[in-house]
Parts: sequence; structure tokens; C-alpha cells
Amino acid sequence: MAVHDIVIVGASFAGLGTAHYLLRHTVPKLEASNNGQTYKITLISTTDQFFYKIGAPRTVASPNLLPVSKLMIPLADGFKDYPADHFELLIGTATAVNEDKRTVTVKRNDGATTAVSYNSLVCATGSKSKSPLWTLHDDPQQSIDEFKLFHERIPKADSILVVGGGPAGVETAGELAAQYPGKKITIVSGNTQLLRRLMTSDGQPNDTGAKVGKSAEAYLTNMGVTTINNNKVTSSTQEGSKTLVTFSNGASPMSVDLSIDATGGVRNASWLPTHWLTPQNQVRVDATTLRSTTPNTDGVYAIGDIASYSQLAVLDIFDAIRPLCASVLEDLAPAPKPAPKLFKQTKSPTQIVPIGTKGGVGILFGWRIPSFLVWVIKGRTYFIEKSVGTVRGVDYVKA
Repeated sequence: MAVHDIVIVGASFAGLGTAHYLLRHTVPKLEASNNGQTYKITLISTTDQFFYKIGAPRTVASPNLLPVSKLMIPLADGFKDYPADHFELLIGTATAVNEDKRTVTVKRNDGATTAVSYNSLVCATGSKSKSPLWTLHDDPQQSIDEFKLFHERIPKADSILVVGGGPAGVETAGELAAQYPGKKITIVSGNTQLLRRLMTSDGQPNDTGAKVGKSAEAYLTNMGVTTINNNKVTSSTQEGSKTLVTFSNGASPMSVDLSIDATGGVRNASWLPTHWLTPQNQVRVDATTLRSTTPNTDGVYAIGDIASYSQLAVLDIFDAIRPLCASVLEDLAPAPKPAPKLFKQTKSPTQIVPIGTKGGVGILFGWRIPSFLVWVIKGRTYFIEKSVGTVRGVDYVKA
């Protein structure tokens, strides 16, 4: 009997968790119930490293507190205990899908191109930030070099502009203010306040979430950071040792010693058939089963930022891994089918944003939490102790 190939494209939080859960729980159940059928997981990643991006804001400001090396973990280390006939890590970039042949075209890092056959396909390619400080691009060395550049320039800079009012921008501004209290630090947000995603919940205004964003601005103000809301950077030009920044509202250009782009990026969807995608470049999926809803895409699933259900929240990844794997199990198991495990999205806003090394702002399931608890939960370490465990799938040892 031919091997059933399950291909996962993307090896960040969503792809890693899905691969480990399938290997530990779904595949053993399928092989026990489908006599003679075997299954193989192929994980396709653009790099051989996992980048623990959660810790990046602290690393930007202080390589002594959180070295770059701790953010990079070899992917192979997490999968060495699985048999070779059940798992393969393929380093390369997915460039296309052939729907008729059910293959993913992958450009390997050595320049060769290969077609990877799939019976089941999990899309988990997420998003790519404009700056390699926040997500890996094609080569981990790009991120390493970028961190090195900023570590050389930040101590010499008197004025620093952080562009982006989301969590990465707020955390970075706070970390910089904590490490360099004498510098002139400014953060610019394209929205009416910082942390704009907290302003709404399930499409409706959320006053509690909005207050968290305002508290973040107040916290930064107390640390000496200036906040500019409702404005966007339209250009950034290097002029000698200075960076000249222009704004969308026509305000006078700002000259700074250093500008850090912490704005959001774009979804990694260029490899996917366009008719699978929404106008937001997300794969159309059922919001409870995470199966593709495009006709004639049986066996296709999506998870995380690349999936249409996602509101770009961290829980939209972690809470969806088990339901997605349950859908794979249900689709491939013989009768009687196992009971479905449906994904239920957390609608209440949840976000923990350290600001400096002593506190921050946060909201858990719609409830604001005090500054010291932000420090206890995240601000002490930025969860760096979980980085190696993420690659090893420790959260998915139990079904």
C-alpha cells in the first residue's frame, strides 16, 4: 500500500506544533486503524532554524539580557527521535502548488527545484515582517546581521524612532527606554492609539481593550518615550549618519539617528493558488474544522496567520493545532469515524505586552491584568525558556 504523504509548509509555531501532534498522536491512530497503511510527514521550511520571535524586542535593545543565539534553534534537533520513514525535514521555499498532480514545488537552498507530492496539505506559512528583526527571511544570517547592525548603532544614537504601534513596536520602545533612559525615543502608530487590535472584540468596540492601549502610551510616557498616533511613515531616507523620515499627515520630516521598522508584514501566500485565497491573502477555511472550503481541495487545511479564521492572535495558533489534527484524523480514518474536535476561537482580547524590564500592560480573556503580573508572566524572560521546547513539541506530548 502506498505511503500517504502529509505535507506541512511552514515551520514556525503553527507548523511545528502540527507536525509534532500528527507524528505523536494522529499517525499512530491512523496506522492502527488502517491495516497496512503508512503515513509520512514532510515539513518544508525556508531555513534550517526556528526563530523564537517572541523575544526579539528584548534582543534588539540588549543582547546581554537576551542574546541572538538564544532565539535561533536548529529545527532538526526537535525531530531527531522520529523514524526517517515517518518524517522528513525539507529545507527550501515553496513556490507553487500543482492542484492536478497534488504537488508542491520547492526551490531548495542549493538551487535545485523539486516537486513534493501530497495527499494531505497543511498550509502554515504565516507572515513575513518587513524587517528581518521580527521574522526570518530566506536566510537566518540576514536576521543575525540585522541584530548586529542595530547593536552597533543603538549605543551611539541619541534619537531613535520606532515605527509601528503594535506589540513589537511597544515592547521595543519600552526595552530601549529601560536600557537607555537618556535617549530621545519616539514611537509612531498608524492608528488612533497603540495596540489597536485590542480596540475591538468580535467586530465590536471593546472599551477594556482600548484602555489597555491608552495605558501602554501612559506607561511609555512615564519612561520618557514620545508617542505619535494616527500617522504613518511614508519614506525613510539615509542622509549621512541621520535618517530623514516623512509622514502621511504632512507634518514636518523628522531627522533621527536610528529608525526601527516594527510594522506588520505580509502573508506568505505567493506559493498558493490565488483562487484558494481571500482578498486578504488568507486560505479560505471552515472556521471550526480548518479545512479548505475552496471546491476540489479535499485534504487541504490551513492554520495561523495564513488561514481565513485567524485574527492574528497567538491563541489562533495554539488553540487550533489539536482541532486541525482532529480534522485530519477524521478525514483519513475508516468508519466508524472519530468524533470531531472543533476549533472554538477565543473572542475576548488577550495580549500581554511588557514595557521595559519591570512591568507592562495586558489583558487576558477580556480582563485587564496589573503591571506586575505582566512582568511575572512574560516580562521576566519573554518565555525564552520555552524556545527549545517549542522546537521539540513539548506542548503536544499529551493528546
